[in-house]
Amino acid sequence: MDNICFFIVVVTLVLLKCTTLCSGINFFNSSIDEDALLAFKATITSDPDGILANNWYANNASVCYWIGVSCGIKHQRVTALNLSGFHLRGTIAPHLGNLTFLRSLDISFNNFTGILPDELSNLRRLKEINVGCNSFAGEIPSWLGTLHELQHIHLNNNTFTGNIPQSLFNNTSKLLTLDMGYNFLGGNVPQEIGKCIDLEDLRLSFNHFNGNIPSEIGSLVNLKILYLSNNSFGGGIPKQFGNLTSLNILYLDDNKLTGELPQELSNLAYLEIFSIGNNTLIFC
Repeated sequence: MDNICFFIVVVTLVLLKCTTLCSGINFFNSSIDEDALLAFKATITSDPDGILANNWYANNASVCYWIGVSCGIKHQRVTALNLSGFHLRGTIAPHLGNLTFLRSLDISFNNFTGILPDELSNLRRLKEINVGCNSFAGEIPSWLGTLHELQHIHLNNNTFTGNIPQSLFNNTSKLLTLDMGYNFLGGNVPQEIGKCIDLEDLRLSFNHFNGNIPSEIGSLVNLKILYLSNNSFGGGIPKQFGNLTSLNILYLDDNKLTGELPQELSNLAYLEIFSIGNNTLIFC
């Protein structure tokens, strides 16, 4: 009997130890984040202001005290990385995908090149990604559609090419902002964009999109801002746009639109800016 009790005590202690260790690995092991950030730092080829060089890993300080880094209070894991406007040059290390507690990634207004690595698809908690105003190239990553928590996507002012992947809209129902303006994207805008029913801000201007404007955009009844100017859209303005009763700004200028203005546009009572110049529209 004593042997059985001793055995139960030993097993309990082992299980408790294992639970503690596992918890430490999954939640409190900030060395994972430190390694990821240092790998990212290693791919920076120019840091003219010495922001990362003089601050990151200085005096062995915790990553939570590094400039541009924010951590969660409970688990001390990196939850936000904001390096906007640091004048950094380089590429994005795939190791950033190990920041699995990351909710916000903002590296806008720098000089990053290359592609967005597939490893970033591991950032399942990500709510905002802002890589605008850099020189990223390649196609829009299809893995963006696997990040179910995404609310804001800013890919504007880069050199992305190709089409918008349909898969982008499969699992991004929480999306509020989608900005892909000022790139080299082309083809048709996928009809699946109509699935983003919470979308408030859609910007696709200054690309090479063609074909008709998807009527499915008219189902995005929460839209307040819609930029479609400076593309090669043809056909008419979808009458479904009359459903966008929350719309404040609508840019359709510099396309190849034809036909009459839909009467349904008179429903847009909150419209403040409506730009349709440089098309072949009929005004009755």
